[in-house]
Amino acid sequence: MTQQDGVLSDIKALDLSEGVSGPLCGKLLAGMGAEVIKIERPGAGDESRSAGPFPNDDPNLETSAAYLYLNMGKKGITLDVETDTGASILRRLAQESDVLIESYSPGFMDSRVLGYSDLEPLNPELVYTSITPFGQTGPYREYKGGDLIIQAVGALMHPIGLPEKEPIKVGGSAALYSVGMSAFSGTMMALYVRDVEGYGQHVDISAMQTVTVTQIHASIHHQFGRIPTRRESALVEAADGWVNPGLEIGVQEDTWKKVCDLMGLPELADDPAFNTREARRMNQQDLLAIIGNWVAQQPKEQIYHTLQGLRTIAGYVATVEDLRNSEQLQFREFFKTIDHPEAGEAVYPGAPYSVDGNALIQSRAPLLGEHNLEVYRDRLGYSGAELGRLRGLGIL
Repeated sequence: MTQQDGVLSDIKALDLSEGVSGPLCGKLLAGMGAEVIKIERPGAGDESRSAGPFPNDDPNLETSAAYLYLNMGKKGITLDVETDTGASILRRLAQESDVLIESYSPGFMDSRVLGYSDLEPLNPELVYTSITPFGQTGPYREYKGGDLIIQAVGALMHPIGLPEKEPIKVGGSAALYSVGMSAFSGTMMALYVRDVEGYGQHVDISAMQTVTVTQIHASIHHQFGRIPTRRESALVEAADGWVNPGLEIGVQEDTWKKVCDLMGLPELADDPAFNTREARRMNQQDLLAIIGNWVAQQPKEQIYHTLQGLRTIAGYVATVEDLRNSEQLQFREFFKTIDHPEAGEAVYPGAPYSVDGNALIQSRAPLLGEHNLEVYRDRLGYSGAELGRLRGLGIL
C-alpha cells in the first residue's frame, strides 16, 4: 500500500505539536494516508528528538527512538513561528491545509495571530486541534502538566497500587498516548463534520479530561456510595512470569468445576469458600494462594491458553519480548521493520485498528528540515536566495 492508497490521502495536515500526544495524532493521520508536514524549531527540532533512548546511548537529534516512532510517515520542515516572518509563512501553509495540530500553551498561538479565530477567516474549512494539559478555558488553563501530573489530577493513579501504600503511576507515558488517541478521534470527527457541513472547527483537547474519562466509572460509583479503593493484586507467579488466572469472579459455576478438576482439586468445587462468584471474590487472596501452587511450575503462556480454552478470562503479564513474539500480533502484522538513514533498521509497532482490512501505513520519520526545499521552494515559490536569507536569520 502506498501513501496515496490511504483513506485520508486527500488530507493535508500541519503538525506543530511536540512531545507525545500531538505527534501521535499526526502519526495516525499519516498512517491513514494524509500528508502530514511536521513543523519544527530550526536547529533543535521537536523536544522528543532529545528524549531518547538513542542507539548505543549516543545522543543524536536524528536517532531518538521517541521521535522516530511518533513522527513516522511525516514530511519535515523547520520554521520559527515566534518570528513575524515565520508566522506569516505558517498562515500561507494553513490556507492550503485541512488540519492543524498544535500543543502550545493557551494564548500563545493567538499572540502570534495564529489562533483559530485568526486562521478561520483565511480557511473556513480548517480543522484546528489544540492539545494542552487542562484545555483552552477554565481556572487551570495556564497550568503546566506532564504524564505524571495528568495521571494524578485525572484520578487515574487513585485506584492503582496496594491498599497500604501510596498510589503509583502507570508506567511509560500511558496518559499522554491516550490523549493522542483522543486528539486523533476529535480531529477525525471534525473532519467528518467538515465534509458533511462544509465548515471547520476548533478541537480543544484537555489531557485532564481525557484521563478522567478513563475513570468516569469511579465518579459514577461514588455517587451510589461505592468509594473507589486500591485492592490487593490478583496476580500469581508462574515459572516464567505473572498470570491473572481470572478465576476469582470471572467464571460460571460449571467452568469453575472444570478448573478444579484441572488443578487436581475437585473438592474445591463444593467448598463454600469458593463455590460461588461472591465467595471467590470475598476469599480472593486465599484462592490465589491455592492457584499459585498449581501455576508455580508452569509457563505463563501455557496457563493462559489452557484456562482460555475453558472459557475463563485468564491473562498473563506480557514483557516487550512477549509482545514481539506474540502469535496474535504477528498474524495481524502489527510490527514492521523500517530503515532510517541515521538510526538504521528498527521494528516499529502499528496502530490499534485496521480499516477495511488495511493496517496502518508505515514509513520512516523525517530528518530535521528534510523537506524544506519541497515545501518552501516548490510549493510556496521561494527562491534559493530567499531561502538562504531566511536560514541566515534563523527562521528556517
